[in-house]
Amino acid sequence: MLSVTMCAVDMIGSMVYLEIPLNAISLVNLLLSVGIAVEFSANIVQAYTTSKEVGRANKARNALRKTGPAIVSGIAMTNFVGVIVLAAAKSQLFVVFYFRMFFTINVLCVAHTIIFLPAFLAFLGD
Repeated sequence: MLSVTMCAVDMIGSMVYLEIPLNAISLVNLLLSVGIAVEFSANIVQAYTTSKEVGRANKARNALRKTGPAIVSGIAMTNFVGVIVLAAAKSQLFVVFYFRMFFTINVLCVAHTIIFLPAFLAFLGD
């Protein structure tokens, strides 16, 4: 839950940095960022809780080894390919609210899931 919250808070901060106004479209994208963060995090947490390894660090390492490549190559890369196409859009609406936001959502959610969440589980899991 902390990883999902951190992803949403970081996305709000990124919106300020990228000068993306808060409106109906950006709020829907923020809601989507929570869903994407849950999707990424659920795989790691499920692998952690079902791991047969002994110790939190070993369970976190096993969970990352087991599901990390699938998250990065299967989910994140397909999202990146779909989002990169929007960079060439002529409409500012697509560039600002879809390319910038979705690209940032993907980067933040993957970073929190692959870097922060396993470290968090290794130290404070169970």
